Amino acid sequence: MDERTRRSLVIRDGMHSAELEGGRVTDAYRRDAQDYIDGLIDEDGLIRRTRARYGLETI
Repeated sequence: MDERTRRSLVIRDGMHSAELEGGRVTDAYRRDAQDYIDGLIDEDGLIRRTRARYGLETI
């Protein structure tokens, strides 16, 4: 399995899990997730973007 496929599966599974728990996946997150899948950002970048969107402290 190549890296892009692995990333896509990780994102898909995470979004599915969130939706099963009653969460909503925003369009903004979907755009950021696509950047992650495409290799434009890494996992830390995805986390930073998500935390910044909601005004949470960065780690």
